[in-house]
Amino acid sequence: MKSLRLLLLALALFTAPVYASGLAPRNVVALGEYTHPHQLVDVEQGRRLNVFCMGSGSPTVIFEAGGGDDSASFRSVEPGIAATTRTCAYDRAGVGFSDPAPWPSTAANTVADLHRLVQAISPGQPVVLVGHSNGGLYVPLYAATYPKDVAGMVLIDPFTVGVDKIATALLTPRQRDDWYASDDRDVAQARTCLDMANKGWLVQPKYRKSPCLDNPPSPDPARHKVLNEQLARPNEQQVLLSALLDTYPAQDHGMSGSELDLQRANPDFGSMPLIVLTAGKDEQTGLPKRTRAAIAKAWKHNNDELAARSRRGKNVLVPGSHHYIQKERPGVVIDAVRQVVDEVRSAGKH
Repeated sequence: MKSLRLLLLALALFTAPVYASGLAPRNVVALGEYTHPHQLVDVEQGRRLNVFCMGSGSPTVIFEAGGGDDSASFRSVEPGIAATTRTCAYDRAGVGFSDPAPWPSTAANTVADLHRLVQAISPGQPVVLVGHSNGGLYVPLYAATYPKDVAGMVLIDPFTVGVDKIATALLTPRQRDDWYASDDRDVAQARTCLDMANKGWLVQPKYRKSPCLDNPPSPDPARHKVLNEQLARPNEQQVLLSALLDTYPAQDHGMSGSELDLQRANPDFGSMPLIVLTAGKDEQTGLPKRTRAAIAKAWKHNNDELAARSRRGKNVLVPGSHHYIQKERPGVVIDAVRQVVDEVRSAGKH
């Protein structure tokens, strides 16, 4: 799904504190906070995940970032939520300051790792999970796999089952070919980045403007330096590639491995508080307006069905926002998470 996965390697898209409304929220975590690890939590012997927690109280809110993003992707909403409860954003294995794992970055492996983390930082207490983009697929898969761990969810413009299949069904044959050719270019670029990292090229000055690195650069020079150091590592490029291969359509243009995992789980969330936030603006700028509108309508319907998997679920269309709702409309995300936290507290599940 282009509007959800096109940004896989674009870590820098979330570095500048500029918002569509022209107004930044009052509390935004400084970029300098993401130039060093915070709490390094043991998830198994010899391997740690970097976790940045704020606030206090229960339930703990845990943020799951989108593809290619790290804990900084929630910097504009975490303080507002931490004002009322404990929050934790983390770097997935091999990303940012987290140690790499000895397995591919698939949805199933991400969920298993998150389970280790939840057991370490919120033992015996169900959490509220907030997932963006690919994280919006990992979170419901987690809730389906470990239902006792999860008290509520907020999914921010999530990558859901069947998104490519839905979109490509509305395209002409030529548009469909262009759609999948774009996927092929993304995968080829990711493979090139891994090859360059393995050869040590990404640390050389002549490659500092490479799309494999933090370009366009973070406005914070220290953050830019750290991101380039991290993205030059072969293990991080391997993580990005394996996550891409798990979320992009299969070679036969069927559903991806991560979509099939969630489809097989077929979750029923009962009466769990669940809010899905759907972007009101799309990013399919290369398609005719009518086609874009049809795809957006179909994707919204898909999110409606996801929300309906809970009797207390709802899908909220967020006008004026593209895919990074937490960046463009942070107040909407803060309010949604606070609402879910309040519902969990009212039910005594914390």
